[in-house]
Amino acid sequence: MALSFGTLVLLSVGGVLALSVGANFRNTFDLLGAQSTLLVDAMEDSLRAQMQQAERAVDGIAGLYAQGEFQIDDADAMSSALAGALSATSEATAMLICTPDMVCRGVARTRDEGSHAIRRLPVEAEKLPQTMAVLEQRRRVDGRRWGAFVTNEHGLFAQVSAPLKRGGATQGWAIAAVELHKLSEITRQLSTRFGTHAFILDGDDRVLADERLADPDALKSGIAPLTPLAAFGDPVLAAYATRKVEDQFDARRTRDVELAEVNIGGASGSSHWWEDQATYITITRKIAGYGDRPWTIGAYFASGDIADEIERVFMSALLGLAAMAAAVIVAILLGRRLSRPVQAIASQAQRVADFELDGVTPLPRSRVLELDDQASAFNAMLIGLRAFSTYIPRSLVAKLVRTGEIGVAESREAIVTVMFTDISGFTALSEQMGAADAARLLNHHFAILCRVVDAEGGTVDKFLGDGMMAFFGAPDHLKGHAAAAVRAAVRIREELDADNLAAADAGRPTLRVRIGIHSGPVIVGNIGASDRVNYTIVGDTVNVSQRLQELGKTLAPDAATAILISAETAARLDERFETVPAGRHKLRGRGGATEVFLVDGISASAMQAEASAA
Repeated sequence: MALSFGTLVLLSVGGVLALSVGANFRNTFDLLGAQSTLLVDAMEDSLRAQMQQAERAVDGIAGLYAQGEFQIDDADAMSSALAGALSATSEATAMLICTPDMVCRGVARTRDEGSHAIRRLPVEAEKLPQTMAVLEQRRRVDGRRWGAFVTNEHGLFAQVSAPLKRGGATQGWAIAAVELHKLSEITRQLSTRFGTHAFILDGDDRVLADERLADPDALKSGIAPLTPLAAFGDPVLAAYATRKVEDQFDARRTRDVELAEVNIGGASGSSHWWEDQATYITITRKIAGYGDRPWTIGAYFASGDIADEIERVFMSALLGLAAMAAAVIVAILLGRRLSRPVQAIASQAQRVADFELDGVTPLPRSRVLELDDQASAFNAMLIGLRAFSTYIPRSLVAKLVRTGEIGVAESREAIVTVMFTDISGFTALSEQMGAADAARLLNHHFAILCRVVDAEGGTVDKFLGDGMMAFFGAPDHLKGHAAAAVRAAVRIREELDADNLAAADAGRPTLRVRIGIHSGPVIVGNIGASDRVNYTIVGDTVNVSQRLQELGKTLAPDAATAILISAETAARLDERFETVPAGRHKLRGRGGATEVFLVDGISASAMQAEASAA
């Protein structure tokens, strides 16, 4: 099976990937989500790579200053350090050092076309109010940070600064200025690469970078960075605030990418947005860390482009269709052939887990070696479990499995209610019957008892000749276990009364039964030798319940079903249970007298309430 699937993967996936360059058939939303995430990730990577150059530059200058490599008032050494940092930072336009007295000095790239020279800037006090406000704000914070945008006669800049410290005191700031025009180059490159329109927004309301701003004549056209969306002249960005966010895409797959519809107006008779020529799709992600407001990076494209993309994927996939057809047919046939036995195994295994062994059917043989071995092992396990389950209470095993607690079967002390039953005069009755008839009678009788005990949440422990021992309150933590035990006894009486009527009509012998019930502490859990363990209970509570059953011979000798309970059990019942005091009696094997009650039944109103609740 492993060889078959390995060959299948090689033929189908390898052929499709080689011929269609990784393209495969996806539905519209999966394709759009993957493309959107790829585009936004590429935008963020490119943007952060560019901005990190400036961050490394100011960190490097701050490190050199801390090591004493230059002095701020040493113009030659300082300019040399700044020029070196600027030369290694292609994305930065200028490197400056500003001191707390608002005096800045530094170097900048020449703006002559075709020239890459670096010129020294004159040392002068800053006079522009905007720049002074930025420096004043920088004075109040520590560490490297991106500050507000700065505008001067040379353009519009994003700027990152790092403090210059020596002796624990801040003596100035190293500043790298990145012209926003360079960010538009990123959007132009990505727009070309992905066939879309990329952009960067300052918050949600101003254009920070756009492929149109990468045009050298952008300023002549009247557009500049930080232009409000409504005034930028792009109808899609102008309507960005009215976008409708799509909720069909899995946020975990798109990784914080927002996909939205933007309708720029116009009539459309299409019922689907991807067919509407007036609808565009925006894909955006917010990133923080480059100023007081987060930036929004993203792109948009016409909704009709989705259909074009799917058509291109389909055409490329056709090239590999011939090679893939044989693999697909083999995959379908092999998958169907393998899925049937696998599903059969899963279904039957679930029944085994629920210990419903009577409903489990043996698995058929298979031509696949691994599946045939699995079926053979499963059938052998089923035979063993059925043989095993014949000698243990299935309801007990089901409860232990259902509980699922670690160590639930370990021996522990618990308060439970124990029930003992016995058939009055069965020894004499069995002497008048054949062995097979006596066995059938007992099996029929015990089936009635087990069914009622299981229905009330009890656990059948063992059969003692013509008697049965059961307990309530373990392994399940059964609330009201005493009430459940007495309720089970009353229903056993009702079942046996009905069965005796049917037996009398059929000419079969009728049975009289004694039931003893007592509540108290026991040791419950796995008890026995290492190779023969029973989940059972031991303790004086067990003996008392058995003695109460024996006392039924004296207290209710003529009752069809006598139910005797101890005072400990009676104290746990409420007014719904009708009991009759039977006095205090000395039980065999116990020193003191035990107060005993006979159970008449359960009130009719309580029975109706239980029936309604059921």
